[in-house]
Amino acid sequence: MLTLTVHEARIAMGRPFRHARMTRRETASVLVAAEYDGETGWGEAAPREYVTGESVDSVLAALHGRELPDAVVELLTAPVTEALVGLAALGLPELLGEPGRPAPAAAAALETALFDLICRRHGVDGLRALHLAGYGDVLAPEPAPMPVSTVLDLSGAPVARLSALSGAARAAIPHVKLKAGPEAAPVADLVAEVTALLPDATVSVDANCAWEAEEVLAQAPRLLAAGLSWLEEPLAARRWGELARLRRAGLPVMLDESFSSADDLAHCTAHRAADLLNLRVSKCGGPLQLLELARAARTAGLGVQLGVQVGEVGPLWAVGRLIGTALRAPVAVEAGRQDEWFPDLPPLTAPAYRVDRAASRAPALGGPGIGLRPTRALLDLCTPGFRRPWTAPRPDAPHPARPTAQDSPPEGRQ
Repeated sequence: MLTLTVHEARIAMGRPFRHARMTRRETASVLVAAEYDGETGWGEAAPREYVTGESVDSVLAALHGRELPDAVVELLTAPVTEALVGLAALGLPELLGEPGRPAPAAAAALETALFDLICRRHGVDGLRALHLAGYGDVLAPEPAPMPVSTVLDLSGAPVARLSALSGAARAAIPHVKLKAGPEAAPVADLVAEVTALLPDATVSVDANCAWEAEEVLAQAPRLLAAGLSWLEEPLAARRWGELARLRRAGLPVMLDESFSSADDLAHCTAHRAADLLNLRVSKCGGPLQLLELARAARTAGLGVQLGVQVGEVGPLWAVGRLIGTALRAPVAVEAGRQDEWFPDLPPLTAPAYRVDRAASRAPALGGPGIGLRPTRALLDLCTPGFRRPWTAPRPDAPHPARPTAQDSPPEGRQ
């Protein structure tokens, strides 16, 4: 029997993370444990309403209430390659969503948990599993420590933070993302200061949909002269024609909130609205769905960045690390800042979160699946959600009845 145990993770962060549209002071994640035949795989969703329209409550509802095909359970007894290819083909964002409204964050939690479970049942490490699933064309054959971007939000002074680093640490930074405020005018001067400090790094600005096209166009010459590498999501989401105007003015554009699906990619390419896409596991529907979109982006001639959701607590950053250590030629890779967000907590995962900040590198985790499990400390900080069983179908059996929630799920496996 396949059983899902779901936990809600709202954990206070050691410092707030601010951008033009909001300030985040706690995590907002859903952890999923997929248990089958004595083994457990782990997944996580970090839903954001302004990105995919999902919330923690909607993810919980989708994972509890949606009917899924018998193939979900059948994958767990299939040979490993068949299981992984079948998992990629399930279309979980649509299955867990409503007509016309996919649920990629909910899908990411379930796909990651099932991916981890399949790998652990077969003793297969995560990168080999991604190759077996058919994504070798967008992945290197072996993992390598990934170069980690520095993301500077509005909670501190970016230039002061960079100036406080040693010269060697600054020289090791491959990319700086600057979170912007609600106005475009001051940003060019900030970009110029950062590029002067880090002449060998690329520098981007993320406006989180806060600006209007005319003010961006007015600042375009100054931004380009300051050394801007690209502008991430400057306008309200999916303003395809206006994004194309920015590109015609010479500004390289990256999509984030405007992009989470193949439909978004089709609109983007039809309007020539972007040069780059920000791929994040939680908004793209899971690791396999993300790699499918990475492949489609490359076919369309678009570059990609591998991003994170602020406040990822475990499985999401682990599967992002798995992809980030092997993805071919991303323009930048983010790794989160769990060392800043949870400085006073015991390790939330085994192995614990680690980034070499002096070298701006993050190593692969290794091991089967995503290479990580939540610790008891993390699960104790979570609110129990529910436990949902699926019974493996028999050829002559009727479709199983919809399960009901239980108040107190058993402890997750360590």
